[in-house]
Amino acid sequence: MKIIVTAGGQGTKMWPYSREDKPKQFQPIIGDTSLCTLTIRTLLKKFAPEDIFISTKRKFIKYVSEQAPQIPLKNYIIEPDTPKDRGPGEGLAFLHLSLKYPDEPFFVVQVDCVRTPEDAFLQMIEDAGKLVERDKKYITGGIKATEPNMGVDYLMLGDRVDGSNQEVYKVAEFLGRRSSYRETKELIENYHIVTHCNHSCWYPGLMLEAYKKYRPDWYEALMKIRDVLDKPGEDAAIEEIYNTMEKGPTEEVTKQLMQEGEARIILLPFRWTDVGTWGSVYEFFTSGDPAENYEGGKVVTVDTTGSLIKTSNDKKLVAVAGIEDLIIVDTEDALLIVPKSKVEMIKQIQAKLVEQGDEQYL
Repeated sequence: MKIIVTAGGQGTKMWPYSREDKPKQFQPIIGDTSLCTLTIRTLLKKFAPEDIFISTKRKFIKYVSEQAPQIPLKNYIIEPDTPKDRGPGEGLAFLHLSLKYPDEPFFVVQVDCVRTPEDAFLQMIEDAGKLVERDKKYITGGIKATEPNMGVDYLMLGDRVDGSNQEVYKVAEFLGRRSSYRETKELIENYHIVTHCNHSCWYPGLMLEAYKKYRPDWYEALMKIRDVLDKPGEDAAIEEIYNTMEKGPTEEVTKQLMQEGEARIILLPFRWTDVGTWGSVYEFFTSGDPAENYEGGKVVTVDTTGSLIKTSNDKKLVAVAGIEDLIIVDTEDALLIVPKSKVEMIKQIQAKLVEQGDEQYL
């Protein structure tokens, strides 16, 4: 079993902590430890450093080496700095592993998530690998949807798969996303509907065959990259080829496997938090009481409810009074204040900064 830790994302929704030159996975978003360090520490409890590969952009190598020093440099899979989404980036990782370890399953771990308890997460990885070796079927992860979420894909469960310590089902259908809250609410009321949450496990060569079938343009580019590996001018050649690849998520390939009934889904036996927005950080640290606050750093609140207040400056006091349902994030050079229900407006702030020529804050 080989582990692919994907750590090349930009994390733009977590501004102003997450920046272009140092995104959220390398920042102390959850307590005082970065998501990168937290993920690697967890994986090392069960897997040898030589079996863990980190896929990241070239400009982030320095952070990986600082925050995950246990992982050998030869296990870095370097993406060009051009943002291309997960499809091309993970494809590059699958290519590297198919050349080195064609007969070993891989398990993809997205670095910008928190999984508790860790032991259940690690056991699931091991069990997924055994199931892949037995059935030669692509495996992904899912959780039972409890409330409508317009930003995730949904799957329909088929028959349960026997012979595993985990709760595993065939994927009957990849449903994607619905266009309205009402449609999403009606969808998740079906007991057999789950939220898709990645955690992919399969063989790298079989994944490349799926790329060839469903995204032949990506596959062709990856084969061109294969031909320039370990040759003079390798880095420049890879970047030139990689830059021709169209952006897109890996689901453009894997959803086809799910539609064909060629996939399995493990219901995650642990709490999974995708740290994608400040709203998800608030939910991670609070108990579900809508009046509860999350306070990170030196913070004082009076008559304040349902808010996240976080500061990166341990010498600076942030005091708030008489507010409710706000996100307040203070960094050395930027202060964000936005209603919790409108965190998506961070995109508009970023666009405004570009328009004003203030890219140094991004």
